[in-house]
Amino acid sequence: MSDRSQSAWTDVQNSQDPMGLYARTYRAKVVHQEDDSDEVDVRPDDPRLPDMAKIPLRHGIPGLRVQVAIGSYLLVGWDNGRPDKPFAALWNRDVRVLKVSLVADLIKLGSRDAAEAFVLGTSYRDAEDTMLSELLEAFAAMAAACTSGPLGPLEPGVQLASEALQKFISGATAARGYLSSKLRGE
Repeated sequence: MSDRSQSAWTDVQNSQDPMGLYARTYRAKVVHQEDDSDEVDVRPDDPRLPDMAKIPLRHGIPGLRVQVAIGSYLLVGWDNGRPDKPFAALWNRDVRVLKVSLVADLIKLGSRDAAEAFVLGTSYRDAEDTMLSELLEAFAAMAAACTSGPLGPLEPGVQLASEALQKFISGATAARGYLSSKLRGE
């Protein structure tokens, strides 16, 4: 069927069933989304549909919130073909995601059997770095004090402890990205 014939047939169908327009999904561009909102404003590609505001997002995962770059495409549809019940869903795979949040009692990353908890945020890591630096300074001061006087026999052990702590700090510093600064916890 040619495009012209298809267009004419679609016009006939729509004249017979004006609600038929709401019985399918349409590609639409996101023109606005509030930060952390579960709604988007969209501009459908089909010229028969107006721009639509505050359309609820459906991701298919309870508790999931996604903020995307303006200009991203998704599909717009209507519950039971009702014009007063629009929804937006099914992102294109090339959509640039700005932020994702997932509220759940338990989240396991990497494996369903994941057992080790992630350390929460950089505040913990900064406190840990401060503690380790102060411990290293204390060990260095103890090693210096042990080089003379009655503490001399302790010097090799304190020096080994100081070196082990320095090695741990160097490794932790090198792996600072073990919990990306863009992955946040509460």
